[in-house]
Amino acid sequence: MELIDTNNFSGEPLVSVVIPTYNRADLIRHTLNSAIRQSYKNLEIIIIDDGSVDNTEEVVKAIGDSRIRYIRLPTNSGGSVARNTGIENARGEYIAFLDSDDLWIPEKIELQLASIQKHPNPQKVVCHTQIVFSFTRVSSYDQLAINTETLHIVPEKGKGEVETIADYLFCHHGELHTSSLMMHRSLALAARFRPGLKRHQDWDFCFRLEAQGAIFTFIKKPLVIWNADPRKDRISRMPDYQISVNWIREYQSSISSRAITGFMLTQVLPLLIERGEKLYAQKIILNALIYRLISLKDFKKLTFSAWRIWGMRKRARLMIKNIFFVLAK
Repeated sequence: MELIDTNNFSGEPLVSVVIPTYNRADLIRHTLNSAIRQSYKNLEIIIIDDGSVDNTEEVVKAIGDSRIRYIRLPTNSGGSVARNTGIENARGEYIAFLDSDDLWIPEKIELQLASIQKHPNPQKVVCHTQIVFSFTRVSSYDQLAINTETLHIVPEKGKGEVETIADYLFCHHGELHTSSLMMHRSLALAARFRPGLKRHQDWDFCFRLEAQGAIFTFIKKPLVIWNADPRKDRISRMPDYQISVNWIREYQSSISSRAITGFMLTQVLPLLIERGEKLYAQKIILNALIYRLISLKDFKKLTFSAWRIWGMRKRARLMIKNIFFVLAK
């Protein structure tokens, strides 16, 4: 067991790392290693096992780092409940979230803590960073140098000072991923994750943080590896688009129509096209053009994709008639 001498951390705030997990015994070790290898050492690493039926507990306890705390929930309750359990049990002044299939670059906590502490109101700051989006599984940051063809770094910029979270995410190509977020514990306690959500838990949490007066700051450096390989257990792969529609409708009175359209464009439209729901898809595409979220060129491409009429002139004429039909509705 690795023992950390807490006497060496005089004056350094404790940071609680909250890692929810469910049936990821094959991945959790790599995620934990990325937390253990942080250059900032005054951490407690809280694993909230959301009722796993595999050998997650065995894997976690075999690692043997004295900073690890393992909490097991009696039943599978979802990511929001697991994260809230971590927030409630955290002893640190600050909290950083890490999903159990993602990784951190070693300087992540050190750089974020420095950024938060230099702000005049650190208790209100939510610090996020760029993310390395990987389409193939990365088990260590050392692999980044050899997997460059499957990597994509997002976002290009952080949220503007007067920009809303919704506009940043859905209109301006922003990104806020749970594994990049770090904040004061009091702010996390005030916002909390909303239990029961099947999708968009991270964005919903950011809306709730915004409602608490959070100040979002950004480090333009990729400090998180987001493993986006196509695992079947991913919530983001759920095919029911109505879950997303219902969620965004809850916020229609508090976010801009343009942001709602941007959300529908990126989160709902692909599923509509896949299911062949042409009129609904076309309405979203038209709204996106009206709000200048897409170019005329993109409008044509998306329309062709929705109606599956590449190179078919007769059907193209039918498509035009249907466009005007949708506009008239």
